Order: sequence, then structure tokens, then C-alpha cells
Amino acid sequence: MMSDISLIVPTYNEKENIAILVEKTFTAAKKAKLDLEIIIVDDNSPDGTAKRTEELAKKWPIRVICRKTERGLSSAVIKGFEQASGRILGVMDADLSHPPEKIPEMIQALNNADIAIGSRLIQGGGVEEWPLVRKLISQGATLLARPITNISDPMSGFFFLKQEVIEGVKLDPIGYKILLEILAKGRYKRVIETPYVFHNRRVGTSKLNTRIQLQYLKHLTRLYSHRLQRLFKK
Repeated sequence: MMSDISLIVPTYNEKENIAILVEKTFTAAKKAKLDLEIIIVDDNSPDGTAKRTEELAKKWPIRVICRKTERGLSSAVIKGFEQASGRILGVMDADLSHPPEKIPEMIQALNNADIAIGSRLIQGGGVEEWPLVRKLISQGATLLARPITNISDPMSGFFFLKQEVIEGVKLDPIGYKILLEILAKGRYKRVIETPYVFHNRRVGTSKLNTRIQLQYLKHLTRLYSHRLQRLFKK
């Protein structure tokens, strides 16, 4: 299976969401005449997500990778990148928080950029509804990333990039923020942010917890060190 665009969707217990996501994504791709495949990387979900996606693969251009021992969003995305055939690579969540209808706009943006990021923090973007604590956590995480990048929403999990941005680059993230790893280490000249409204998941539970927050701090420490090393080399 060869496609121009490979969209990586990491999953864990997303059986109730994945069929809706797949249908909306391919509807948007067909309307925009995009040659797109979905690569679903499932971390052996006990709810049967992998089996459900294998059923969907009979109808749509989907590949399913079921990991038996590895865990984590970032490593799942990297696994998907390794298996992708597209010259354009994309990442989005499976919980319907990212609108598939925005995909054509983001692909179009790559005509003038190397990375297109779905942003909640620019004009036209936003969050459907978050409790105050989650807003504060998100704002704090974004501020801590400022020494690495001046992108408005480096915490976004919804983005597309040209394959050459990460070609030959060693990606070694900790936790969930794979985009921040790419922004720190990738080979690119221009980034475009396109606005979108983040929707709360309708089914299932959020993966955000204290362990994920600690992983983010550990990841930041590593990226700060990487940034300093690059500065000293200059």
C-alpha cells in the first residue's frame, strides 16, 4: 500500500471512537481528493480496539500495528513513522478531539511550510471546555517549552509534516509530546499553525495523569540539554 499521506493514530482503548474517526477522516480526504492512508498503532488495548480496526481495514486503506509489549504515545507515533509510505506524515488522536475536517487545510499549508500544526492558541482556535486545573497545567507546560520553540501551541497532538523533516533524525521522546521532540530536533525552515477547536472526548477516559506530567518534565530536561549542546556547537 502506497499513499501520498500517512496519518498515524496511536490508540489505547478507543474501540468506541475509532470507527467514527476513520469515516470522518476518509470523507474529508475524499472530498479534498487526498491520497491518504491511516496507520493505527495500538498498544494491545484490552477493549478490542485492534480487532475493530482490522475490521475497518477491510473497507478503508488502513494498516494496523498491534504492539504487545511497548507502551506510550510518542513511541507509537515513531513506530508508525517507520512503517509509513507517505511523503507527508500526520499525527492525530483517536478520541475525536481533533477535527478530521481540518486535515485538507493543514495539507494545503504544507505548500508553503515544512510543518503544519493544528493550534488551539491562535485566533480562530480554542478549547471546547476544560476545567481550570487542566487549563493551568496546559498553560504551564506551554510556558516551559518556550526555551525550545516559540510556536504558539507546541503541546498540540495534531500536526502534519514533510517526511524529510525527520529523515535521519533520532527521535527519542519521553511521554506524549512527540511534536515538541520534532520541533527541537527536526530539519525544517518554516512552520504554519492553523486554528482548530479542541473537543472533549465523548467516550472513554483521558490519559492525562500525574505520571504523564512527570514524564513531560523529564522530557523537557532532556530537550533543554539538547538545545544547549546545539547552541555551544554554534
